[in-house]
Amino acid sequence: MAIVSFWLVMNYLLWRSQWGAPNRLGSAVPVEMVWDRILTAPDSSALDLYDQEKKIGTCHWLANVGGPPRGVNRNLSTDFVPDGMVEEVTGYSLTFEGNALLPESNHLRFEASLDLSTNRAWKDFHARVSLRPTVWEVRAAAAAGKLTLKVQDDGGSWQKTVSLADLRHPAALLGDLGSGDTLDWLGAAGLPLSPEAVSRVAAKMEWQAHEDWMPVGHSKARVYRLETDLLGQHFSVLISRAGEVLWVELPNKLTLRNEAFSHF
Repeated sequence: MAIVSFWLVMNYLLWRSQWGAPNRLGSAVPVEMVWDRILTAPDSSALDLYDQEKKIGTCHWLANVGGPPRGVNRNLSTDFVPDGMVEEVTGYSLTFEGNALLPESNHLRFEASLDLSTNRAWKDFHARVSLRPTVWEVRAAAAAGKLTLKVQDDGGSWQKTVSLADLRHPAALLGDLGSGDTLDWLGAAGLPLSPEAVSRVAAKMEWQAHEDWMPVGHSKARVYRLETDLLGQHFSVLISRAGEVLWVELPNKLTLRNEAFSHF
């Protein structure tokens, strides 16, 4: 009888740990560990953009680790790499690109890339957003300490270069965009644009990471959940154990869903 009771209790505890309390986050994990999984993910993430349950766009997320030492063929099997020669991490890069069809048939295209050093400090950043008839382009270099903003529209184009130190006052930079359409579009995205609210962008975002579960058909998969608040809005990202982006919850019921899970 004691053996049967022990078996029942252990099975109940196992079931509860695997399937119980689906809405309760698991134990906290170091944010740095989750970011490490993202930066070294072996596969890219193909994502669909949804407005509630309507698909409005697609995008692609890719993380890349700096290549092997010079002279080593990337396609050479590790079985034939000379002894003592190991791959040397020279840095990391992240790229994100995609498109979306906004109301009134306005086509949005975007692309961004970020290069990081071996100690995860950022080196270069580039972003380009096209929303007819306007195109915004941002380039920044840590070594130069400069950020360049270029805007093109029907009225022509202009460019401005500022010190990275000026980013401590982003509200003033937004005022230099000179386009009411820009501010209207950002406001429609659910981002408050008062000087006080915009200035909070410069403050450090506090990320939190936990173990979690993600429904997959009639079962569930172990994942990591990253969460933060920005400009009064909540952002949540589900990451696979291998570092692949699976699901992103954005303001105004926008979601990014990995193609493999978009129908769940």
